[in-house]
Amino acid sequence: MRVLHAYLTALPETSGILVSASLIDRVRGQPSVILDGTGGYRVVRHRADRADITINTYHRSMHEAADLAYALRERVLEDLPGAVAGGGLVLDVNEVHSPFFLADMTSGEYRYVAAIALYLTEASA
Repeated sequence: MRVLHAYLTALPETSGILVSASLIDRVRGQPSVILDGTGGYRVVRHRADRADITINTYHRSMHEAADLAYALRERVLEDLPGAVAGGGLVLDVNEVHSPFFLADMTSGEYRYVAAIALYLTEASA
């Protein structure tokens, strides 16, 4: 989670947008990217892990939420593999499912949900 958070917070697309692994301190209506770790496993003993992460993208309108979700999708799938962030080297990224609209049932806000699998290892010094 730390790797993806570090990567996303450094992007121009998320400037001024909350990127968090929690809804705590989030204000309703605030453009946000909320990361949920949903699992994963060790791929190669002492070498590589897979982290499954759901990316929830909130915005003021459905159009803005979609734009942000698909901009992040492009970055994560095309630019994140091979990058070092948050102490990890991202070996590859697989899309579990592309962003789709799913209104937040609690707040009623516009939200797009996507899921990825990150393959990563510790970044060497």
